[in-house]
Amino acid sequence: MTIRFATPSDALILTELATTTMREAFGPPYNPAELVEEYIQSAITVPLMEAELKDPRATFFLLELPDKTVVGYVKLRQHAPPRRIPKRNAIEIQRIYLSKTQIGQGQGRRLMEHCLNWSRQQGYHAVWLGVWERNTNALAFYEKMGFVRFGFHYFQFGSERQRDFWVWKSLIS
Repeated sequence: MTIRFATPSDALILTELATTTMREAFGPPYNPAELVEEYIQSAITVPLMEAELKDPRATFFLLELPDKTVVGYVKLRQHAPPRRIPKRNAIEIQRIYLSKTQIGQGQGRRLMEHCLNWSRQQGYHAVWLGVWERNTNALAFYEKMGFVRFGFHYFQFGSERQRDFWVWKSLIS
């Protein structure tokens, strides 16, 4: 497995992976398929992905198999963190997804540790992210990785407003 920076030339493959992992993570039985498709149509398109990949505040990493098949990705985003986070010098892990075939094999931990190490190297003191309150597997993963809940916000998922918990992790002792 290799983790590498994504570039604008990865927009198509990243859009395809994001679409697949969105359906796997949030489709039936968690949400109606129509709701997931509504979200995908509005938020996961090649032009939007190209723009995100060119955004200087965004950093994407791709997880590749030895045959160069991309099976996971993460997006970090530099912007002001929520006021309630204990450390202000923080970066958001805006997305972290794996193909269903990779879940439970340690690849999520590997991708997360890569993000944490990169964030430390960039001088950040903490990372934070939002996770859907009903995504029990993700919540358990983040807790295992040392993240602590500090609040919540609402996320527009298609035509439905859903609640995400905010969790954070310190990167310094």
